[in-house]
Amino acid sequence: PAMTTIVPKLKGGLGILLDVGANADCKPDVLVQFGVLGSLFAQTVYDIANPRVALINIGEEEEKGNILSQATYPLMKATSLFNFVGNVEGRDLFSESADVYVCDGFTGNVILKLAESFYVITRKKQLKDEFFDRFNYEQYGGSPILGVNAPVVVGHGISSPEAIKNMVLLSKNMVESNLVDKIKQAFQ
Repeated sequence: PAMTTIVPKLKGGLGILLDVGANADCKPDVLVQFGVLGSLFAQTVYDIANPRVALINIGEEEEKGNILSQATYPLMKATSLFNFVGNVEGRDLFSESADVYVCDGFTGNVILKLAESFYVITRKKQLKDEFFDRFNYEQYGGSPILGVNAPVVVGHGISSPEAIKNMVLLSKNMVESNLVDKIKQAFQ
């Protein structure tokens, strides 16, 4: 299973980041599976046709990155299970370069916590910014866990009533879109 989160894009819309903490250490084939899960989630729940899947790395070039990234890239490039668009760097995360961003759970969790801090910092500084306001986790409710046999959404321990409402709505969308069955079919 992979834990996902929503990433606001600068020009509007949303991206999907996975994994954000369920799997700190991954193998290349697992990152490919995350690409499948993220692509299905984007298509099924957010109606993104042919979502662009990218591998988060330290450079855009095919040969860049650590051993995991270097081993994952050719597997993603060769798959027909999703629309792989190559490597992206951290600076590309909020851009239009992809719809789904794949990384191991350690990297994803660091990104998630950093992104959440943007909203907190702007509030503490009393800055009003439409883009950074979209980092408020309450808008999205929680983090879906993909690859399990039921719709699961994990929320913050400090979740407000607004966040809980949005978790329930996300779970409802996951059920109504038949996401779990589509994931099962993809992995048969």
